[in-house]
Amino acid sequence: SSSRRLKLRSQGTAVPAKAAEAAMQQRTAEVERLQERGCSVLCLDCPEGMLFGIDYAAFTVGPRFMGVKLVPPGLHYIYTSGSCEDVGVSRTGFFLFMRPQEVAVFRWDPAVEELVRPDNADEEARYADGVRGFDFDSNLGPYPLDLSSQWAELTRHASANLVSRIEPVSKVIRSKRAEYDAASAATLAKEEAGAAAARAREREEAAAVDGEDGMEDESKPQETPQETPQQPKADDDAMTGAQPQSKSENQLESNMGAGTLFFSVVPRIRKAKGASPSETTHLHLDRSEQLFQMLAKEYKDDELAIIGELQIAYVAFILGQNYDGFEQWRALLQLLCGCEAAVGRRPELFAELCRAFFAQLSQAPGDLFGDDLTKENFMGSCALSLIEICDAEGLPPKLRKRCGKLRELVQQKFGISVEDLALLGEDAPQIVDVEGRDLVDLGDADFDDMD
Repeated sequence: SSSRRLKLRSQGTAVPAKAAEAAMQQRTAEVERLQERGCSVLCLDCPEGMLFGIDYAAFTVGPRFMGVKLVPPGLHYIYTSGSCEDVGVSRTGFFLFMRPQEVAVFRWDPAVEELVRPDNADEEARYADGVRGFDFDSNLGPYPLDLSSQWAELTRHASANLVSRIEPVSKVIRSKRAEYDAASAATLAKEEAGAAAARAREREEAAAVDGEDGMEDESKPQETPQETPQQPKADDDAMTGAQPQSKSENQLESNMGAGTLFFSVVPRIRKAKGASPSETTHLHLDRSEQLFQMLAKEYKDDELAIIGELQIAYVAFILGQNYDGFEQWRALLQLLCGCEAAVGRRPELFAELCRAFFAQLSQAPGDLFGDDLTKENFMGSCALSLIEICDAEGLPPKLRKRCGKLRELVQQKFGISVEDLALLGEDAPQIVDVEGRDLVDLGDADFDDMD
């Protein structure tokens, strides 16, 4: 099911003795650097048996666990759940940007089963000083350095400002599933009718203002992750004095209070007013104009910010287990991989897209490729489209080299050539392992060779 846990596993690979010695020396130097500049996450009152995760590392909490040390400065994702069980357990998480030598202090709140900041700032400062004084050193596990380069690659363009713009008001991302039954769908459809009508009026007003672009909607209004009605957040309830309104049995409890991720609005398929059939067809086949409009409107023409949002959505889906993250990740991929004309005008954007998509395919959990959410194999079709538009004569060597690396990875993942995969189309195979092993090998991807 789409709600099942997606598992990550790091697999060791044999390396020559000299290479192993060099890697050990590099690791020692990195540990020494982190002892001076590294960060720590202190977690108080964590119950034994709960799940604690930071980036790709997940721990089943033991009796002495109080957090993680030697954390590289930068962006991280912290997530927890009340049990380490795979099925039927909700997960909460949040992005955390850490500066050198910073200590983040949290306390487990058993009432909501989440990590929260201490109420008292002085108490928080005392605990932070205690960490810096090594009072808790024996209770802090080291950050797994063998995963740090992969995590840095996965969040290469996910800036703190971009995260701040996208994360929920409460900053907490809760697991959210896509599943619902027919009764739920019917009930929710009625409740959303009024909101949909209001959005239609807003679109008409916006069209009057933005009419200079000469574009109009062709398809029926579609929901976006941002527009999905959410349950009132606890903070909102406290401010208004209202009690949370439940949809009873008609809505999955796991989706209640999941929080709104404020993703950018991805343009839908459009047609120009008075356009000929051939012009309309071209707009469907090449979405470059939509991309240019989105870059200008949502990111103030910062082209790498859209790659950052793609990476944030991926993390929200894979580690946060949030369905809105999946929808945004898919929508952005499908937009970016359908912009042939834009490649020549923005080659650096597509070079970074190849690198980001390479990292995501390399590090994706093995069961992601056979999961219900991705059974239509949109990742394969996006990869094929991206390879096709980025491997043309006259494009910069860096872009074509990264495109070649992506081609090799797609062939490795799917077990057949890109050309054969393109011929199969919707009949392309799903990735499976007959021996039941996890296909993720975080040690194989060579990101340094992308340049």
